[in-house]
Amino acid sequence: MTAKLFEVALGIAQPWVVDTVEFDEAAKVLTVLIDFKPGTRFTISGHEGAHPVHDTVTKTYRHLNFFQHECHLQVRTPRVKLPNGSVRLVEPDFAGRLSGFTRNRPANPP
Repeated sequence: MTAKLFEVALGIAQPWVVDTVEFDEAAKVLTVLIDFKPGTRFTISGHEGAHPVHDTVTKTYRHLNFFQHECHLQVRTPRVKLPNGSVRLVEPDFAGRLSGFTRNRPANPP
């Protein structure tokens, strides 16, 4: 239930899934781990077809706070191997919607 709730709230769609949600109360940090379904092939702009995953790297995005707790998205991000032998990092479709988030700060008093 928790994973599905965060998928909907963050706008994460197939082949991406929320794998787990970790909460460190002492550190006041919520970490959402995002993965993709095994066997998924990904498209790369400018290269025809869907390509197999070569390996992965973990990317961390800072999200808006979850109440008073920092929120981080850790994404297992695939790199795909293209027919010409080069390897390219896949940019998750939701990553563009995450850019520009800042911490909400109270306005300065007059």
